[in-house]
Amino acid sequence: MNVEWTESCKIGHETIDHQHKHLYELTNTLLAAQDVGAVRHAMVLLYKHTREHFDLEEALMRQYKYPELNAHTASHDSLLSRLNDISEEVGRGLMSRSALVELMREWATHHVPKDDVKLAGFIGGRSAP
Repeated sequence: MNVEWTESCKIGHETIDHQHKHLYELTNTLLAAQDVGAVRHAMVLLYKHTREHFDLEEALMRQYKYPELNAHTASHDSLLSRLNDISEEVGRGLMSRSALVELMREWATHHVPKDDVKLAGFIGGRSAP
């Protein structure tokens, strides 16, 4: 079980695309982990990178005065909350691999192509203030 990065996942912003690809890699590392220590380590890395990625996107939105900042940030908060729930399960020695795959697929099929593509298009048409 894994999530696959393809060229169709790109949104056209180099840094964001690189971070998205890395999120896929971290997810697959977590899904492949077998022992509790490896699962917990991979979960920490995935959560940390997700938070850093969202922080970057949100900083760009503020920098460019993105009009949909609040809605996009709310989407990030929802995704992060779900990831946090999975992380807490891992901390208790449990992990629903299917819940993680579902979350990442939803992120990849809904958030990225809708919210992130719109953000990249907005940023791409402007120079930094």
